[in-house]
Amino acid sequence: MRKYFVALFLLLGLMTSVSAQYAFFPSSGTVTYERKFHLQNYLKRNFLNKPDLDGWDKISVEQAVKAGPVEMVTHHSLKFFDDETLFETLEEDYPANYRNVSWYSPFINDSKTFINVKDNSFLKLLPFGDEELLMKDSLPNVKWKYTDEYRNIAGYDCRRANGIIQDSIYVVAFFAGQIPVPVGPELIHGLPGLILGVSIPSMNVNIFATNVELSNTPVSSVLTKKKKVVAEPKEAVIAKLKTSVYDWLSEKEFNKKLNAILF
Repeated sequence: MRKYFVALFLLLGLMTSVSAQYAFFPSSGTVTYERKFHLQNYLKRNFLNKPDLDGWDKISVEQAVKAGPVEMVTHHSLKFFDDETLFETLEEDYPANYRNVSWYSPFINDSKTFINVKDNSFLKLLPFGDEELLMKDSLPNVKWKYTDEYRNIAGYDCRRANGIIQDSIYVVAFFAGQIPVPVGPELIHGLPGLILGVSIPSMNVNIFATNVELSNTPVSSVLTKKKKVVAEPKEAVIAKLKTSVYDWLSEKEFNKKLNAILF
């Protein structure tokens, strides 16, 4: 009988070892995110408290506060395949009051972002009506500090990390160690697991995954069908944004817009 228990114990140990050896760590799939942008807080913090806000702008902002939504909810997908990801907005019909105040949002909802982790690079398509700009640059550095807080997001136990991106923007992220892909929505990256939740207090935005679907589909780096649109360095794109697209913004407001584009 004793020999029987010894043999059973050794067999269970072997099965556990084999199971651990062949544990499944997915590296390909699609994440659906819900992004909530708290419009009212953003307007009150960044516009209504400005002492130099002129009469017309003040009336416009007050009308947006009165008639606009409390928050704007959009949905996005992140396709990931090994070292490559594609983040883009899902097409849907938005309420009329979204469209009326959308220009106040610091985000460009119909932008697309492709990341190659191995090359530490990204491509970002910025559409402005019929015009498009394609930015190519290295991934921004993010300084992370781990915490002991955990949250279940889309069925995955995620650990919290606090980060600083672009040297000044505070970011809270939750990553799933079960999916060893060091990326997340937009340009948030650098954690040992897929980032399923992001909060950026200064921008009044929260992005959390609602669904994770594993697959084996490669990611395309082709972000536009327009052959005349060629990738340009970040500095060149920023110069065009400043002189042609957002030339009506002050230096301070332009930098805020740029932070949202590059976060």
